[in-house]
Amino acid sequence: MKHRGSNPPGLIGALALGLALLAGGCGNSAQQTAYAQAEKAEQHLTAENAAAIIAQYQQVIALEPGSAWARRAHARIEALEARAKAEEQRKNVFQEHGVD
Repeated sequence: MKHRGSNPPGLIGALALGLALLAGGCGNSAQQTAYAQAEKAEQHLTAENAAAIIAQYQQVIALEPGSAWARRAHARIEALEARAKAEEQRKNVFQEHGVD
């Protein structure tokens, strides 16, 4: 069947897809960039910088609470806090037995 309109049939579909992706937040958002920065900092996690990394993830959440990036940031914060708690418990066990 021959298209009689002034726009090729694929153009309308491509425009609709582009608008849907734009409306859905596809692409590099400020929140996605902030998450990537926190994730990169987490690769160099130490006891001394853990609070700063958690603060970076909290900034991700503050940008757009409830988003997928905020949920990911919440999960990373929970994992970091669990890791810190496990490390603290490990230290306590060693101290109880006189091993430093």
